[in-house]
Amino acid sequence: MRPPKIVILGAGSAVFGQRAISAILRSRRLHGVDLQLVDIDEQPLELMTNLAGVMNREWNAGARISSTSNRREALPNADFVIVSVQVGPREDVWEKDWRIPLKHGIRQPYAENSGPGALAHTARNVPLIMAIARDMEELCPNALFMNYVNPLIRLTLAITRYSKIRVVGMCHQLLWGYAIAMALLADRYGVEVPENVKIDTNHEHRHYREPLMAAGLKHLDIKAAGINHFSWVYDIRDKQTGEDLYPALRESWFRAERSGFEPLSREIFAIFGLMPTPSDSHLCEFLPHVHDPVKKPWEKYGLHTQSWSGNRKRRADRRAVARAVVEGRESVETLRNLRTEGVPEVIEGAHANLNTYIQQLNLPNHGSIPNLPHDAIVEVPGMSSSLGVRGLTMPALPEPIAELCRRELAYSSVVVDACYHGDRDLALQALLLDPTVNDIDTARAVLDDLLAESGEYLPQFKR
Repeated sequence: MRPPKIVILGAGSAVFGQRAISAILRSRRLHGVDLQLVDIDEQPLELMTNLAGVMNREWNAGARISSTSNRREALPNADFVIVSVQVGPREDVWEKDWRIPLKHGIRQPYAENSGPGALAHTARNVPLIMAIARDMEELCPNALFMNYVNPLIRLTLAITRYSKIRVVGMCHQLLWGYAIAMALLADRYGVEVPENVKIDTNHEHRHYREPLMAAGLKHLDIKAAGINHFSWVYDIRDKQTGEDLYPALRESWFRAERSGFEPLSREIFAIFGLMPTPSDSHLCEFLPHVHDPVKKPWEKYGLHTQSWSGNRKRRADRRAVARAVVEGRESVETLRNLRTEGVPEVIEGAHANLNTYIQQLNLPNHGSIPNLPHDAIVEVPGMSSSLGVRGLTMPALPEPIAELCRRELAYSSVVVDACYHGDRDLALQALLLDPTVNDIDTARAVLDDLLAESGEYLPQFKR
């Protein structure tokens, strides 16, 4: 079988780029792959291209590797297009997305995937994402668009709604669910859990979560579904014996001494009856219960946005490792076990008809979760095969949880239309659907400031 042609847009990424390239080049099923690396930032692209060359040589991958800053040179006849891009300096624009609403009295807990800041996040990325889809319609219309860009629900919906390209949204957030579950079930498996363990998204806490993620994947099997960064555990089993671990999970988490461990997730679990997977960091984005300026629930639950300085340090650290490998000061084997992010699993399954089970896929619903909208982007387990990437049919969510999901999906749908068309009136309507917003004048002021601050990245709103 002809090896596939894979294009990575955003290949200069110090974190995702390393993981994706490593995962592809160490896959024996993708031996001989045609790998095209694309990034508009030429220095990081050169570093990642050189790093890919070392991996290719040392791991005998037999790949044809090339790089360019012009995606149209790379896209013709591609089979898979992996997209991990960001419009604007990531931490800088994210911080503005958080601080601008705060100036008007709206304290978002996270400001990446929902909330007023996420409207700006969506608006910045929609033009680029759709330009990529348009190029694919012309140059590789049968390719699969593998979207790793947040807000994942919204950008994946934009592609399905406004293009003819097949798309799957990819995320690793379920790993946080594995880490939480393992922290609660650790005694069963002889796994050490540090005191005051934190499972949030901050780079500074990776030493807590990474070993628990690995142990969770080794010992547990979780089936979860819902929407991205807001999914729910339907079933949790011991991977070897098949034992239902939900009772043990509940018993462990609801002990009094566990009250400070992921306290928002714990309380939502107790109220709604299913364990949420994303950790408090992302769970809080989608709930209407964490913004009250008088009661300040973010203090009770310890909610905070991501560490922007930690993100910068992580990127610098990964670039330093890449340089050390390229210059021969460190072994390329240090990169062999990086997380795959689902890249080879999806590609191998589809290209070689392996019927590969994937734990977490973001796809148009089409009945996968029967009590969520048909064309909404939902997150479900699924399969990658010659038929493409398909979601499994899951049981209906409990209605209260489904309603929380439906609200976010309806809101996101309006955001997508507003950001695609550059419709300011529709953007205001979208903000007034946001659970953090309870005043019309405030919504207008926030929208004006967000669009002004990101104006250089929003061509659609200048028509």
